[in-house]
Amino acid sequence: MDVIFLKAYAKINIGLNIISTRQDGYHNIETILQQIDLFDEIVIRKNSGYQISIRSDNRKVPENKGNICYDAVKLIQQVSGIKEGVAIEIRKRIPIGSGLGGGSSNAASVLIGLQQLWHLQLTKEDLHELALKLGADVPFFLVGGTALATGIGEKLKPIDAPFNSYCVIIYPNIEISTTWVYKNFNFSLTKTKKSIKLSHIFFHRFHISNLKNVINNDLEEVVFQQYPILKEIKQLLYRKGAFFACMSGSGSTIYGLFKNYADVVVMRSILKPYQIILAKPMITKNNL
Repeated sequence: MDVIFLKAYAKINIGLNIISTRQDGYHNIETILQQIDLFDEIVIRKNSGYQISIRSDNRKVPENKGNICYDAVKLIQQVSGIKEGVAIEIRKRIPIGSGLGGGSSNAASVLIGLQQLWHLQLTKEDLHELALKLGADVPFFLVGGTALATGIGEKLKPIDAPFNSYCVIIYPNIEISTTWVYKNFNFSLTKTKKSIKLSHIFFHRFHISNLKNVINNDLEEVVFQQYPILKEIKQLLYRKGAFFACMSGSGSTIYGLFKNYADVVVMRSILKPYQIILAKPMITKNNL
């Protein structure tokens, strides 16, 4: 086997609570991560030499050493002792800087792909450890599905209650730095945050039609102050029938969940100036 083809799926955050700051500079969080059927295509080929090359059809994607996929290859090489080269092609569909986890998903796919390409015997625990070295949300993309994420996002508990709904994703062509968002986050902005924990809601089978009343994304306060258009998009989604709307991660994507497909199609014509993606939450998980 000299080539591997993979789909690197995106995610949305169903709410995001900032619990506390940490001495290492990170934040303890609580969020529901939901895999959706929007994906990048990853092609991994063996190289005849020892070179690692990263290429993409999107010129905004860093190539070679500037790409997280390069770091993923180096980590696998270090633990496996294999020094073979690989050529990785990234066909982008997930918007960059959107809060949908495209880079992290790409990196997780590379870990999975090299496990297959080089016939490695790494355990799930081994891969999780490598993924965490690459980024806090990379471990989720090894398994996908629906999961409660705590800690810095690396502690995952699968939820057997995926969202049976239609998702409208609005990317307003704004790239937002996650580092900037967390740096500007202030706990005083979320003093009135809802006290119901996400774990309580989902593990007690809270009805998803009531999400609007109990779940929010704490990072919206920071982002909406700087980019008020995102708040307007969220409000529009509610006016047009979404039973839940939220910013995904640190933005800039705003999504709405709808019960009827007809309502989703209408949103495409209403929000023409922006990049609109129609997606479905996924039940299927990755197989390691």
